[in-house]
Amino acid sequence: MTKVRFAPSPTGKLHLGSARTAVFNWLYARHTGGKLVLRIEDTDLSRSQEIYTESIIKDMKWMGMDYDEFYKQSDRFEIYRSYVDKLLEMGKAYYCTCSREDLLARNSAKGLMDQAAKYDGNCRGKKEKPAGDFVVRLDIGGDRDIAFKDVVKARINVNTKELDDYVILKSDGSPTYNFAVVVDDALMEMTHIIRGEDHITNTTKQIILYENLGFTIPQFAHLPLVMGKDKAPLSKRKGSTNIEYYRAQGILPSALLNAIARLGWSHGNDEVFTMEELMRYFDIEKLSKSNAVYDEEKMMWLNGKHMRALPLEKFIQDFEEFLKETNLPKQGKMLENQWFLMALDGLRGRHSNLKSLYEETLSFAQNVFSMDEKALPVLEELKKNVDIEKAYVEVKKWLLAMKNWENRAEIEENLKSTAAQHSVKLGDLIQRLRIQLTGKTISPDIILLFRLLGEETVKRMERP
Repeated sequence: MTKVRFAPSPTGKLHLGSARTAVFNWLYARHTGGKLVLRIEDTDLSRSQEIYTESIIKDMKWMGMDYDEFYKQSDRFEIYRSYVDKLLEMGKAYYCTCSREDLLARNSAKGLMDQAAKYDGNCRGKKEKPAGDFVVRLDIGGDRDIAFKDVVKARINVNTKELDDYVILKSDGSPTYNFAVVVDDALMEMTHIIRGEDHITNTTKQIILYENLGFTIPQFAHLPLVMGKDKAPLSKRKGSTNIEYYRAQGILPSALLNAIARLGWSHGNDEVFTMEELMRYFDIEKLSKSNAVYDEEKMMWLNGKHMRALPLEKFIQDFEEFLKETNLPKQGKMLENQWFLMALDGLRGRHSNLKSLYEETLSFAQNVFSMDEKALPVLEELKKNVDIEKAYVEVKKWLLAMKNWENRAEIEENLKSTAAQHSVKLGDLIQRLRIQLTGKTISPDIILLFRLLGEETVKRMERP
């Protein structure tokens, strides 16, 4: 059975790059009928915060991503220490008391001025636990090649000369990332590790640990980076790329899931997918080898597609959640349930995000009117046509007598017959009505407009 994991560190909000890792792992688990583990990697005790753990879980839940098992590395320190002891007993790890200053001094004496120079193995072979501060380092062994097959990158080969005896247990007793992740992935029986290509060097280091501890090595898939349109890698510290930001901007969870899934994966030329389609089609064998470029305009386009395609009941549910999340109030006719549902269903096709949909819905709910300066000269020109004005007066008469605002066919037929009766173009008559009712040259469908405004329709028509 396939088993994968999403393993974020709770040092910041979930951003698009990390969210893509979560989405790809979740989709692969669901596509194969496997399991997804959510593992919070909080071994960095000084930077990890519970508020970010809660935020990550909230974002995943909002996007519809569930998980089958949950762990926090901070609860597993005793497990990691037992494996450190095992490596020490095997002679595969050793105690190190070298300070950073010691290493810099020795490197300087050798003419190596690079502060990031590799550890020189000064303490290699130390078996007795020191009395003072110390770390534990992995003995990576002699000069050899570490090779592994990668789903995306094909075969990767790294020589151990490029590595050093890295720390597996820090001086505060906490494990390092490269150590804890191997122990966890092995004990949790991961079959596939799907993560960013920035982990390739880590993978080489980790394979040595897999071998030393006798663990089965999983299949690796290293994802190319997610870049912005400026070709710079996206970062969790770029505020506009975190999931919370897009939720507040009125992006639907289904659209965000769709957009993220397309960052390095494809299914023919298709762009728009439901969650069910993503789970059915997703396959790591179809992952791209090239960097993915995130385009916010495309995100908005996809969001508009999802806004129009979602069943009304689900769309209303997402909209209500958006209002709650952003503390946006319902006002005016938005409090009338039937009117509210009609407005959202009728207006959603005009928007690419829930925020702008809310603003337009609210303007009708509160009977807000303002004349666009670009629309005014168009209105004045239309008013000069006597026949259009006669037709306009005729529309006002039968609107006053309107009994059933829901009868679209009747209203449509009345508009057509009135235009024909007065020998004017239907489009000109509708434009005359549109500007008078909204103050704009572009508006919702005129019949929807009548229904949104209701009795306010005639009141606006009587304005000079």
